[in-house]
Amino acid sequence: MKKQGIVLVVLLFASLACGVSSPAAPETSDVESAVAATLTALSPLSQETEATPTQAGGVAVSFSGAGFTIPQGLATGATPAVIPASLDPQAPTWDIHPSFAEFALDGYILHGKFHEPVIRIYPVTEFESVNEGAAGIINEMRDLLTSQGSPLPFNLPFLPLFNAGQMFHSNEQFIAFQNGTGLRYLTQYGQDISPVNNHALFYTFQGITNDGKYYVSAILPVNAPFLVEFPSPEYPTPPNGIPFDWENWENAQAYMDAVTQQLNSTDPTAFTPPLTTLDTFIASILVTGTP
Repeated sequence: MKKQGIVLVVLLFASLACGVSSPAAPETSDVESAVAATLTALSPLSQETEATPTQAGGVAVSFSGAGFTIPQGLATGATPAVIPASLDPQAPTWDIHPSFAEFALDGYILHGKFHEPVIRIYPVTEFESVNEGAAGIINEMRDLLTSQGSPLPFNLPFLPLFNAGQMFHSNEQFIAFQNGTGLRYLTQYGQDISPVNNHALFYTFQGITNDGKYYVSAILPVNAPFLVEFPSPEYPTPPNGIPFDWENWENAQAYMDAVTQQLNSTDPTAFTPPLTTLDTFIASILVTGTP
C-alpha cells in the first residue's frame, strides 16, 4: 500500500460518515400480537429457565427477572447464563464489567457469522461504577432517548465495549420494548477499512428500562442480498451490490456512504431475517431484574 493510502485509511476510519433515514416501521399487528403473547407467557417471570410455545407460534423464554418471545422461524430457543463480574483494574477497559445476564439464541436462522446472536442485560448503576467508558455510553443513550432527534451522532451508543470501531450505522429506528425504549440499527465493527459484508453485519438494539435500572443490548446477525459474503477481493460482489475499490483507498468514504444509503432504502422485509421480525422480537422483551 502506498504511504498516502495508509494515511488515508487512518483518516477515513476516524471519519466514517453515517447516513440517517427513517426506514419503514415494523408491522403494528405483528408487534402487538407478539407483545400480547409475551405478557401472557411471562407473567410472573420464573427464576428458572423456561421455554414454551405461544399461541402466536413463537417461543417464550424467561429467566431470573427477564424474558422475551422468539418469533417463529427466528430461533428455536435461548440458553441463559449469568456472566460473572470482571473487575481487574489491569484488564483492558472492554473486559471490565459487573455481573450480568446473557441469553444466547439457539438455532438462529443464520449460522457461522462473526457475531453470535445474543441478548445481554446489564445493571446500570453497577456498570457505571466499574467502567468509566461504559458509563459514558449509558449516559449518551439516556440523552439520545430523551431527544430522539436528528441528526443522530457520528457513533451511536453501543454495549458491550469492543476493541474495534463502529464503521457505519444505518436503518436507525427508535422502538419500545415492554418496559423500556431504545434504538435499533444495522452496523459493522472493524479495526480497518473493509467492505460491508454479510459475515460481519448485524442488527443491534440498545435500550434502557423505564426505571433506568437495566441496559438491554442485542446483537443479531443479519444479511442483505446485495452484500458480499466476506471482506476479501476473492469474493465477488452480487450483481446489484456496490463494489469495494481495493486499489484506491481514497474511495472508501464514498463506498461507505453508498452502501449506507442502499441499506437505508432496502425494504425491511428483504433482509434475512426481516428487520420487522427482529423488531417484533425486541418489542417482546420484559426486564424486571437480573440474577
